[in-house]
Amino acid sequence: MLTHTKCASQRGFTLMEVMAALAILSIALVILIKSQTESLSNVASISNYERAVFYTENALHWTFLDLNHAESWEEFQSVTTEEEDGDYVIVTTVQQADMEGEGEIQAVMLKIIAATTWKDGRHEGNFELETWYLWGQEL
Repeated sequence: MLTHTKCASQRGFTLMEVMAALAILSIALVILIKSQTESLSNVASISNYERAVFYTENALHWTFLDLNHAESWEEFQSVTTEEEDGDYVIVTTVQQADMEGEGEIQAVMLKIIAATTWKDGRHEGNFELETWYLWGQEL
């Protein structure tokens, strides 16, 4: 009958080696979980920003439609509208801009600013678009 004796090279892992391996594994898992959490947070922030861009562009679109169907630009002179949609506040401002020069066209330049603000965690985000609208008619 053969008996096996364990040599020093055939022993298993020591408790210290196992604990060191577990410590390294746990550090790696903590780093991985932290990066995943930050990634999800960034996705939520980007989603909020994308939604704000949509609201701002939509506000400009509806302002242009209103201007296109209006009988006179004076009804839009220094108009500010404010809407709320959940955490988002959309403010649209129409102002008359100064124009120099005269010609055969009576025109008024309107400056349109649409801005959206929202709460993004502890921070407040905002997005703003500015454009111009030429209101004119031939004499």
